[in-house]
Amino acid sequence: MTAKFIIRNLRHIGKLEFEIPPKGVYLLTGANGAGKTSVLACLRRIGNPNAFARHFSSAQQSQVLDSLAGAEVEYEINGSTVVYAYAGERWVPRPRSQSNLVTSLGYPKVIYIGATAERITPTPQNLQASKALPVAPAIKIAANTILNTKKFNDLRQLKLTSRGGAVAFLLPTGASGPKGRLMFSSERSFSLGELCVLKLVREIEGCPNQALVLIDELELALHPMAQANLLQYLEQMAQSKQLTILFSTHSVTLLKRAQRNQLLVLEPTAGNPKEIVCIAGCYPTYALGAIAFEEENSADAVIYVEDVAAAYVVEAFLELCLAEKFPQPYLRPTCHVVPIGTFMSVVRYLPRSKALLPNRTLAHALLDGDVQSDTVAQWKTQQNHAMLAEFQAHKDKIKYLPWTPEVALVEFLISESRTAQDELRLALHNNQLRVNPATFEALPADSAAKRKAAKRIVDSIIKDLKHATNRSDADLTKLLYGCFTQHYYTANKGIVKALINPLITH
Repeated sequence: MTAKFIIRNLRHIGKLEFEIPPKGVYLLTGANGAGKTSVLACLRRIGNPNAFARHFSSAQQSQVLDSLAGAEVEYEINGSTVVYAYAGERWVPRPRSQSNLVTSLGYPKVIYIGATAERITPTPQNLQASKALPVAPAIKIAANTILNTKKFNDLRQLKLTSRGGAVAFLLPTGASGPKGRLMFSSERSFSLGELCVLKLVREIEGCPNQALVLIDELELALHPMAQANLLQYLEQMAQSKQLTILFSTHSVTLLKRAQRNQLLVLEPTAGNPKEIVCIAGCYPTYALGAIAFEEENSADAVIYVEDVAAAYVVEAFLELCLAEKFPQPYLRPTCHVVPIGTFMSVVRYLPRSKALLPNRTLAHALLDGDVQSDTVAQWKTQQNHAMLAEFQAHKDKIKYLPWTPEVALVEFLISESRTAQDELRLALHNNQLRVNPATFEALPADSAAKRKAAKRIVDSIIKDLKHATNRSDADLTKLLYGCFTQHYYTANKGIVKALINPLITH
């Protein structure tokens, strides 16, 4: 079933289109005023005819204060549509024959939960008229797990006949009152976070399967560990009860732990700030970029390499692979390439880096090809089990380039000298530049000697280009490797994608 709604001309929102997601847990985020609460209100309307009146109030005595004139919400479900338009005091459906269209989505119940400080306190008469009964074990277990406590092992509840059957939570204090009666503490003694969690858990444990659950910034009352535990609980319940849960949040803790398919980011378009788009499936770093301080931002993937030459190659490959895999830039993961030093420094840094990175961040070592073809092969011949074991311990995180960057670059300049020359002239705006392999020193057959010779050739080329263009060493080195990687990628796209893509996506 395909279903969406479109909000038009609702206060600061000119247009906002939202596709209702399938079963699962989703984090709805965006800057203040992006429309998160408005989206939840439209979802709440699916099960509550009074949702618009509750969320979209207007000044009845003024036409210029909080006006909703021209506001409408259109629902489109499997090709059928109904539009709710504000008509002074009520939201009127058009056509009226489709007034029940939203119920066809099939949610047996729609639950809305917010961070409310309302506390229900029983009177002495309530305690005399009813008995405080233990709450369901599932509620106690969930509350204790989320809040990392054992406080609610003996949680009770009391039904209040004086308040329309409302239920109040109570905790025995362990003390005895008059005539030996058990003493309780009421909801007034609970923190806001505890109260919010208890009410949410009670709603979810008691809701029917396949319900729609809407949570509005509840995490504001919870510390980060409880937020993480809450997300895990919601994921478990969504799976076991086939729920659709949308959680409106600004929590960096939650966004860092979310999977790509759980993120829904609301943000204005570049050309029209009143037109809001919902970006689904972006990486956490994109969501964090809209709301987090700089220190909260971290990469989705980190690739450790040996030196700057390897970094330029890998960065160029990343740009090419990401552009093809994710044509829309906002869906791309944030990737960092970090040169560390010798290949053993890279390998030994890899496990230590785990303590510095969030759990969601992928980390790999991408070593030069000669490490695999020469060094590791030599260890196997010499039966150097100690060094082999060190590599074997991280075999899933260590990958290899098809070659050594400097050697591959020089071989490209020799075999494709005219192509390289044309690209350098175009990039540097200088038609006098030349790439003449006849001036290069010969590359020896020995692998180690070949690497050293290739590095000398590259250094010499950079020196000549710098003299001719007055560009920096870094700019020229990056340009040379960029020419090579583009050529290699075009001829060996499958090899590059098979190497790079697993390093940047789960």
